[in-house]
Amino acid sequence: MNNTVALIAEQLDRHAIAIVDDLLPEDVLSQLLGESKQLLGEGEFHPALIGRGVTEQRISEVRGDKILWLETENLSEAQQLYFNFLEELRESLSNFFRIGLPWFECHLAAYPAGSFYTRHFDQFRETNNRIFSIILYLNENWNETDGGQLRIYENGTHRDVEPKMGRLVCFRSDLVEHEVLVTNRTRFSITGWIRRDEPTPVFL
Repeated sequence: MNNTVALIAEQLDRHAIAIVDDLLPEDVLSQLLGESKQLLGEGEFHPALIGRGVTEQRISEVRGDKILWLETENLSEAQQLYFNFLEELRESLSNFFRIGLPWFECHLAAYPAGSFYTRHFDQFRETNNRIFSIILYLNENWNETDGGQLRIYENGTHRDVEPKMGRLVCFRSDLVEHEVLVTNRTRFSITGWIRRDEPTPVFL
């Protein structure tokens, strides 16, 4: 993966966004998709929220996706392979940009048919801890009529990125404004962020 992470770093430096296709082997991608479908069917996904902490709220007019956070101690074999790549990417970007990036977080995401996510930045207004956003798409045989494109806004115009199987999109969380267009069938991905703060312990 050394060449891939180097390419991502260079594209981020030049354009604030990087796109790489066929990131993982087909069997790993198929396993990730199968696991996502199974977990969604079992009711393990939950509606995504807007905001953070006590300000979080469910706003169906803004987004309609469902998510399941991934925990490092409960990963499948395929999920662990992807986490290994993210760890390599985290370390590479930290060295390339010379900033401390101690951890990343990510969740499975499913957009049911008819759902979307309106135009936004990934970095919260009150904090600047999300530095890079990373999306790995898990959609077989996706075509334009299926919708669900990632629309990227830049220089007064926009471009659309198809969420096809194995495509990785990485971008600056504070600079790249984007939205998810209405999807016409269930759309799967693994979405995450490389962060510069320290993880907050969770006490149960």
